[in-house]
Amino acid sequence: MLHARNRLILKRMMGSIVLLMVLCGAVQATQDTDTIVLSDAIEIAKKAYGGKVVKADKVTLDTGMAYRIRLVNNGHVKEVLVDMISGILLHP
Repeated sequence: MLHARNRLILKRMMGSIVLLMVLCGAVQATQDTDTIVLSDAIEIAKKAYGGKVVKADKVTLDTGMAYRIRLVNNGHVKEVLVDMISGILLHP
């Protein structure tokens, strides 16, 4: 009787360990998602609008992460968002 109970506990523990391994793998896969780097986002913004970059940072949007790039061109300030995954300009 004691051995059967120990086997059941062991079986449940192994199931939990396997579940944790699967979840850790899912988290790692999410972290490995290809993202563009800030310098790429700056180049995308400069090609689209020209000018000089005066500020660039990461922002969190409802739809995901993006880079916010602030450009100055002929005295006009233009702020654009570049999606971190696709590199698409979000606010042209």
